[in-house]
Amino acid sequence: MAKEIENANKPKIQMVRKRYKGILMMENEIEEIEKMDTKDDDIWVCSYPRSGTTLTQEMVYLVQTLDFKTANSVQLDQRFPIIDLKDDRYPYYKGIKGIEQMESPRMIKTHFHHFLLPEQLQKGKGRIIYIARNPKDVVTSFFRLMQWGNELVEGDKTFDLFVDGFIKGTELLCPWTRHVLGYWEKRNDSNVLFLKYEEEVRVMHRLPF
Repeated sequence: MAKEIENANKPKIQMVRKRYKGILMMENEIEEIEKMDTKDDDIWVCSYPRSGTTLTQEMVYLVQTLDFKTANSVQLDQRFPIIDLKDDRYPYYKGIKGIEQMESPRMIKTHFHHFLLPEQLQKGKGRIIYIARNPKDVVTSFFRLMQWGNELVEGDKTFDLFVDGFIKGTELLCPWTRHVLGYWEKRNDSNVLFLKYEEEVRVMHRLPF
């Protein structure tokens, strides 16, 4: 009980929000990210939040490296950082600078829409793995994450309000449909692999271990 009271009294640190090209997102370096240099052997795991990103990242990391020891001992956000967030209050939200310091092949996570990805990546310089999930599960999981992280604001403090924003396209990184369709339309590009979370989980359950 004492620990719960202590946590409740801690100041809430909310990340700054911004809108760019019509998309609401957390504070980041999007203008620089669009123009950044990518590498042919980059692997970008892309998704709308809460779509199975972590599972996909771990699978990609192990297929790429077969380094189970590091996977068990080093935080995923360090091995496979997210580029969307730049906030010095958090150890892994280093933005572009953190990505540039990585050795190749770089494994990068993003929740950006396809049209907001680095222009070189959109043109094929680097590989994209996109993971999509049933939107009912996505919105429920996303709300719970935002609630847990004290990131809900006045317009989305209840689940009903959050769902309304998700459907209307005013919530973070929405419209969800535009996000998924942006990658779906590129699924036949040579550098794009489009996956579905539910199929990914079914395959995992069939593996003999």
